[in-house]
Amino acid sequence: MNAESGFARYARPEFARLFRALHLDVIYQGGQGDHLTRKLPAGADQATDQVLDLVGGAGSSLFGHNHPALLDVARQCFEERIPFNAQASIRPGAAELAQRLSEIVGGTTGSSYVVTLGSTGAEAVEAAVKHATVEHRRRLGALQEQFEVALRRAHRDGVADLVCASGPAQGRSSSEVLSEALDRIADLRTADPVFVSLRNAFHGKTAGAGTLTHGGNVPADLHVPGPRHRRLSDWSPQHVVTAFDSDRVPVYSVTVDAAGVAHSQVRHLSPVAACFVEPIQGESGVHEVPAETLAALRELADRHEAALVFDEIQCGMGRTGTFLASEGSGVAADYYLFSKSLGGGLAKISALLVDEKRYVPEFGRHHTSTFADDDFSSRIATAAVDLSFTYRDRIIETGVLLRERLTEVAQRWPDAIIEVRGRGLLLGIEFHLPQPESGLLREVFDTESLGYLIAGRLLHTHAIRVIPTLSAPTTVRVQPSALLEPADVDRIAAGFDDVAGLLSRGDYTTLLDHLTVPPAGAWQPPQHVPLPRRDWPVLHSGSRGDVTRVAFLANLDVPGKLWSMAPELAAWSDDQCEAALDRMWGELDPFEVVRHRVTSESKGEVEVIMVAAPFTAGQAVAALRTGHGAWLRRTVLDAVELGVALGAEVIGLGGHTSIVTNAARDVVESSIRVTSGNSLTAACAYDLLRLELAAAGPGERRVGLVGGIGNIGAVMAELIAPHCDSMVLVGRPGSARRLATVAKRLSSVVDVSIAEDLDALRDCPIVVSATNSADPVILPHHLAGDRKILVCDLAVPGDVHPAVTGLSNVTLVSGGRIQLPGMQTPHFPGITLPPGILYSCMAETIGLGFEPETPSPSYGGLSSAGVLAARDLAARHGLHPARIVSDDISVQPWIVDQFGSTIEEHIG
Repeated sequence: MNAESGFARYARPEFARLFRALHLDVIYQGGQGDHLTRKLPAGADQATDQVLDLVGGAGSSLFGHNHPALLDVARQCFEERIPFNAQASIRPGAAELAQRLSEIVGGTTGSSYVVTLGSTGAEAVEAAVKHATVEHRRRLGALQEQFEVALRRAHRDGVADLVCASGPAQGRSSSEVLSEALDRIADLRTADPVFVSLRNAFHGKTAGAGTLTHGGNVPADLHVPGPRHRRLSDWSPQHVVTAFDSDRVPVYSVTVDAAGVAHSQVRHLSPVAACFVEPIQGESGVHEVPAETLAALRELADRHEAALVFDEIQCGMGRTGTFLASEGSGVAADYYLFSKSLGGGLAKISALLVDEKRYVPEFGRHHTSTFADDDFSSRIATAAVDLSFTYRDRIIETGVLLRERLTEVAQRWPDAIIEVRGRGLLLGIEFHLPQPESGLLREVFDTESLGYLIAGRLLHTHAIRVIPTLSAPTTVRVQPSALLEPADVDRIAAGFDDVAGLLSRGDYTTLLDHLTVPPAGAWQPPQHVPLPRRDWPVLHSGSRGDVTRVAFLANLDVPGKLWSMAPELAAWSDDQCEAALDRMWGELDPFEVVRHRVTSESKGEVEVIMVAAPFTAGQAVAALRTGHGAWLRRTVLDAVELGVALGAEVIGLGGHTSIVTNAARDVVESSIRVTSGNSLTAACAYDLLRLELAAAGPGERRVGLVGGIGNIGAVMAELIAPHCDSMVLVGRPGSARRLATVAKRLSSVVDVSIAEDLDALRDCPIVVSATNSADPVILPHHLAGDRKILVCDLAVPGDVHPAVTGLSNVTLVSGGRIQLPGMQTPHFPGITLPPGILYSCMAETIGLGFEPETPSPSYGGLSSAGVLAARDLAARHGLHPARIVSDDISVQPWIVDQFGSTIEEHIG
């Protein structure tokens, strides 16, 4: 098993699928400075293996990859054979790092700090939550002790019944006031403390850190309940300071003066234990929190006797030009958090700094970690801290230059780039979400994908590596190292100029060209995420009035018709289309393509909503063959749910959507009619074949039927059997047993035989085909060359190879087509039929929309009666069969037989 397959199966299945879809499935096998060495396929130009890394470990690689000074420290640790595991001992490296951090931060704030080391940024956040909880409870515990003593003293001194002469508790006895205070303090001590964070905050993904994080793109069921939390959505200082005043609890104390008079005083307690803030919010799109807001948070924390926590994990350690990103605000916090760049890109380490005046000594005894305090990580981190000062001026200068150049790009393409934000070497470029004409590309360019699509273009065209910020993926992060050269700045500006220009011009063919490289490795479907119908958003748009809505589900029949769904990609070859669709397979959700109103010839109109099931016929067949039918079926059911959410009262299943749902049986609905539309497809073919068989002479009424075990094929055999002299049911090898079941039903009506070789069609003047194959099955050599042949192809995609159309003795009719009444020519992307012509399955869906009380004739297995009912339904509304032979279109009225009612045919 290669690395890609192992990663997909055993490590990160969803990441592997995403990387495959976006052509970010690359391996980096080396790194030096700002560059990564990409592993290239055998035979590729090795000169293209160097990639400029602007991801930098999401801010961890401030000093690039494998900085020589840090490597020297690591080598020295190995050479000295310092112990990695030396728990329950004095750790010199940890002591040196802790002192260094305390002195540096204290140089700005004037305080001294006790440092708790860990392994990750989220671990530092969890430690801060835990320490703040302990600090909060111990402060309340100390206060409770104080009031208990005061109450005992009042009883001892005989003043418990003394009534307060002044203050907020005036008129109440001292014992009553103090007892009430003790009850309130006890309630606060036993209640879970509250933690505050800002709108769009990101503090990590563990339970506690995840609660503080405002991640709008994380599924709700992935949020694990953590500590009690309140979010500040309004950052205005006046709102911040007083935001939680209603949570403050008044507590009254009592003092007795020398004259023996009792007086009451008030103080306010709060459940708020800590307020967390990133001075620059990185993952929400690189937004700097204003100094006024930081000052207001300081006041808020003091107002609630809570700790103010500055999360400098991504923005600190000198990345913005100062060791603390908050330094310029003049606001000092009680706790500081560091990680990422603290490890110099070599070590996994984090640090929580707590002002020693607030530190709870016992915390360090009970909050321990197996891998914390190791000398290897600590010594590397100390060296990284020193490097941050070595590169300080360079970080400032490079950051200014880089932002200026990117701002120039943004000003050149204002319709592509919204803004360049950030400071130093922490920058973000926010892009406008494109609005392509086609529904397919609007689905491709959603808010979750845009940044990754830009990343793919930059990687494969410019050898520049970027990714979007986590919770604002329309913003691309730019986080290079302090080693970035001016020539690299030029290269970065050129790369983003290219991307912005393509977006501005709507040149999606070029922008997405990297997706047209065939993917490597086996495809795996995504796991189904349950979404009960009550959780679906109501998507009804506009007022329907009295117009019935119907939703028609369709999949793309062949990759080469991608242009019909997305005309913007018309320049791609068939191979490019196939490669891109293979990459995107499983990543797109069902989506609305277009909606049009269609009017009946006799009465009423319907609104037709076309919903795309995002797979091709070939992908459907491949999924069924490889055991992924459940995923395929689930995709169609999700498309059904979308149709219901859009207000459809009829759901039509076109193409392979009916096949994978067992002829619609797997679509379980009680108040919505569901149809495969196959009855009207069969009716069109029956109408044509009745005429042909009636006109045929002796010996010419032999019919070859391909696909007789399918839903349409089986009913076609039943319908035309009484009208032909003989019939041969032809199937693929191994189908004889199932074909025999069909043949047995027909044996009393017609001379019927079975064949597993398509050469059996050579003695059939009439051929009907309705298989589920994604590729043509009938080739020129399967048909006789010495007689006139009529072939009726009902399959989509077609069963007949294009070369058959070149045979002069063969008339190929594309069956199952319906013309709309009057001059109506709505355009439904993906349907490449002449104007005004629809597939029969879609026409049947529309017909049911015209008649709200008519049951579906095509739910489950087809019947002759259902076929004729579908025909009559279509006839009542002027939906007539269209026979397409090459470029010739003929529309004829329906033929009525003994099973149907007499219909006056009229074609306007």
